[in-house]
Amino acid sequence: MTSVALIPRARANQRLASWAAYGIGPFAIAALWWLRREGMIADTPLWVVAVMIVVGGSANFATTLWSRRSPDSRPAIHARVAASTLMTAAIIYSSGWGSLLIVAFALGSAEILRTVGPATSGPNLIWNWIAIGAGEVAVHLGLAPSAVSIRVSHAIALAGAICLALVTKVLGDSAEATEAAEVMVRDRALRFESLIEHATDLIGVITLDGTIVSASPAVEPMLGLTVDELTGRSITEFMAPRDAELVESVLVEVAAQIGQASVFELRLQHHDGSDRLVIATLVRPTTDWSGELVVNIHDITTQRELEERLRHDARHDALTGLLNRKAFGEASERACARAARQQRTVGMLYIDLDGFKEINDSFGHDKGDQVLIETSRRLTRCLGSGETLARLGGDEFAVLINAVGDTDAIALSEQILFELSQPIPGLPASARVGASIGIALRSSEGIEISNLMREADEAMYTAKRNGRARWEMSVTAR
Repeated sequence: MTSVALIPRARANQRLASWAAYGIGPFAIAALWWLRREGMIADTPLWVVAVMIVVGGSANFATTLWSRRSPDSRPAIHARVAASTLMTAAIIYSSGWGSLLIVAFALGSAEILRTVGPATSGPNLIWNWIAIGAGEVAVHLGLAPSAVSIRVSHAIALAGAICLALVTKVLGDSAEATEAAEVMVRDRALRFESLIEHATDLIGVITLDGTIVSASPAVEPMLGLTVDELTGRSITEFMAPRDAELVESVLVEVAAQIGQASVFELRLQHHDGSDRLVIATLVRPTTDWSGELVVNIHDITTQRELEERLRHDARHDALTGLLNRKAFGEASERACARAARQQRTVGMLYIDLDGFKEINDSFGHDKGDQVLIETSRRLTRCLGSGETLARLGGDEFAVLINAVGDTDAIALSEQILFELSQPIPGLPASARVGASIGIALRSSEGIEISNLMREADEAMYTAKRNGRARWEMSVTAR
């Protein structure tokens, strides 16, 4: 932003230089008076010179305004160049030193190229030749004085015109390169400013002790503060003490390593009191940045929350929030492995709801979903801390229990049957849901989750066949 702001200021300084050039008229008249008194220039009346300066200055001023209002207008550019070159020719040829002062045309060309731009390169060359040619014609016809012979004046003018063409070409190329560089710098600066202004990452500059020098507008959505509220404060003010200690140590490391970025994760405190999980990158770009570091802060709060949500959804049933079949299988395998090492007994209850299809058919799937949600709540209330509950699919649930005997598994099954037999809010009292439960137990020898689940499933179907709303124990030897 600073570089873009300085470009118009530089052009303003150029305009001030032009105004200074226009205001030199009185000094020029005084110099001409002194040179005339000393016999160093022709005896041209001073009032004639003054009129030429006033008329030429007015023409310069008018054409300058025109070219500024219409910078791409070819007539305006030609008028601007013509006013300058013709005034120069009139003054130097009236002094008798016309061909000897052709360098004045080069100075005028340089001023126009500097203030108007490289588009004046061609018109400069054309009008310089016209002005020199007109001056030499005036010398030849005796209308203008000459300090040297006419032949010498023509020879000097010809050589000077050729040199002037070369100088004008060089000045034009230089002005064009300068303008192209200025446009490139401006465009790059504008793109950089736009990038910083619209970046979602917080980009800023801090001192070696962590004081914030500047920050991008992304600070407002990220921390709830404006750039002005953030500037001048320490970056550690916005983080927990543990993270503040981490940042202070990183600042020391980054300050000692030019160009090597340090990337780390921390939590920043939002103005509303919430935490934002971010990835911060600190770097000391060059040795020129002796007391400052560049910081980039990327907010990953939403991303991390989404990742956690996706991980949760991949392992849990969407309707009830219980573990799904895959996650239950993984948890059961780990539990069976621990039980085998510790020589403990593992039990599984396979639960299938009775009457659920009738609820779905009679009251619709919304009521059926309500029954499943209520069932998961009641099952959860029945379980202790060491037991794992899952919805395997449809109206089937499973419970894995550790370090149990027959009486423990039966007692838990009886409690579940009682809880599930109670009326369900939102359904008629006659609409009851029960459950058939299969119980399977395995001791430390040969505990395998697939066998345990198969045996519990078979016992559940036995309970169905024997009248439902009951439990059955697997007859497989433990």
